[in-house]
Amino acid sequence: MNSSVENTKLSLAECRKTVAKGEINYTDEELIKIRDWLNNMADIVLTIVEKNGTDKMNEIIDRANRNEDESS
Repeated sequence: MNSSVENTKLSLAECRKTVAKGEINYTDEELIKIRDWLNNMADIVLTIVEKNGTDKMNEIIDRANRNEDESS
């Protein structure tokens, strides 16, 4: 990937601070899994945008929103 955005992971302390506002308490292992999943999704999004531009990303988001509306 040729992204100009540097891919750095949040520290566990930063993750904990971010989710501390909610009522759910996560273990370190759960936070790491959530952080890694979100990083993977961000990598996928960046790859799509780099390959196809933002128009394709908007099309994917619109399609997902329509599917969500239909299933509600």
